Amino acid sequence: MGVTIHDVAREAGVSLKTVSRVVNNESQVSLETRIKVEQAIAKLGYQPNNIARSLRKSKTNTVGYIIPDISNQFFGLIGRTIERILRRKGYSLIISSTNNDPKNEIESLGLFASQKVDGIILATLGETKEFIKSYLHKFEIPIVAIDNKLSGLDLDLVLHDNHRGSYILARHLIEHGHQYIAFISGPLDQTSGELRFQGYRRALEESGIDYRESLVRIGDWQIKSGYDLVLDLLEDNVYFTSVFAANFYMALGCLRALKKRGLRVPKDVAIVSFDNLDFAEFVDPPLTTLRRVEHKIGVMATKLLLKRIEARDQNREPTEVLIPAKLSVRESCGCPRKTLLISKVYQDAPGHP
Repeated sequence: MGVTIHDVAREAGVSLKTVSRVVNNESQVSLETRIKVEQAIAKLGYQPNNIARSLRKSKTNTVGYIIPDISNQFFGLIGRTIERILRRKGYSLIISSTNNDPKNEIESLGLFASQKVDGIILATLGETKEFIKSYLHKFEIPIVAIDNKLSGLDLDLVLHDNHRGSYILARHLIEHGHQYIAFISGPLDQTSGELRFQGYRRALEESGIDYRESLVRIGDWQIKSGYDLVLDLLEDNVYFTSVFAANFYMALGCLRALKKRGLRVPKDVAIVSFDNLDFAEFVDPPLTTLRRVEHKIGVMATKLLLKRIEARDQNREPTEVLIPAKLSVRESCGCPRKTLLISKVYQDAPGHP
């Protein structure tokens, strides 16, 4: 006799009704309970009436794109590239924004399974690893992850080189003579935040500069967060001469906070930002950032996903692609205009890292 819903309920320590709600992707289940049930399903190999497996028998020519924040231009630019490529290949793209809520990420995955998408490009929050593990087992829908890494899962990954990019930005500030560099970031339990923090620390260590915990402030990647965290530094009388903002939106908040306190950028405080969105060069002063990578991420993520879908090559070893990081120098770091021109020539030269 095969595994039954009763076996799953007993393994997870929940009621039959709860298991049924999870299987049918209903919303009245907590994240903790949902993960517990999905783990039990994966462990026991439960297949409710073989419905989940049958989802893969038909092709719908649709791809799901799950992102944490639809208002973040970084994900919008990646999505534009994904859709353009998919359209040429005869696929449609469905977008779901989770509003930075792991429960919504789980619901989006369930929704895409019910809509029988052929594959998913996922910008995960990094908190749903166990659910995704059971999801892959149950639905066999290929997933390519971007922005954050989920260790221990056999997923194709396309990531900006967060560690190297952060190192480059911090080193640039150090080359300007800065030793007191404030680090303003989103959550460090997301690999994007963690690796940017590691790159910042590596730059300090290699330059013989002491790491100061008082200079590190962690928020949620939003403009208001960057604004509040810089004000916190100022109100705590923490000495700093420059700010490393780990994403563009937090950088905008940092600029606003410094301006509110009458501090001039870069004369009083220099600033660099990890992301390079459309209006980075139009803020005052124009922000020193990394070069754009959204198009490259979109191209590579779509290429890997289509390879999985069209070849049905589910046993191939997962591929991890790091998009190289390069500096885009403007004025917020303190580089004079003459230096900016020289820097551009240098960066465009063959062999420049």
